[in-house]
Amino acid sequence: MPAILTDPAQLATAHARFTQALQAALSQKIPCTIAAVNGGLDTEAAYSPELDLWYAQTQDGKKCWNGFGIGAPAAGKKAALAAEINFPAEGVNRALSGAFAQDENGEILVLHRGKIRGGKALFFQYYQGETLTADDGGEPDTFALIGSLNDADFPTKLAAFVRQILDIKAAAKRDAG
Repeated sequence: MPAILTDPAQLATAHARFTQALQAALSQKIPCTIAAVNGGLDTEAAYSPELDLWYAQTQDGKKCWNGFGIGAPAAGKKAALAAEINFPAEGVNRALSGAFAQDENGEILVLHRGKIRGGKALFFQYYQGETLTADDGGEPDTFALIGSLNDADFPTKLAAFVRQILDIKAAAKRDAG
């Protein structure tokens, strides 16, 4: 069973690999403001026209914030956030949606806890992708598998995951109304 990474050095290495994989695939840089709960983040988003995905990241204390959106952000304008996949900088933080795990072969997996507005049950009710059980600080838990950092097509898998988050939110809104 894969185990969630908790060591600060391992988490830093995994997040650096995550960032490098995305920066390599999303090579256009666009200055913009990411619309967020706290008002906004002035940053440079990385964008790929092939994936039609943008990505921005920052580290805030014990959290590595990673925001994603669909479509090219307009330079100098606010970009709408489609999904966040945030990782702890140390230990286990089940309040954050993202997690890195190491499988039996030593591969680093990028996982999502299903934490979106509306809750984990809603997420897994509509989620169509692969799930797996991982050792989460001594407790088994179910996660959405985004992909392995060793996958050459990891950025493509992540873009598909972000689109699925949007589909889940739309389905939940449709069913609620």
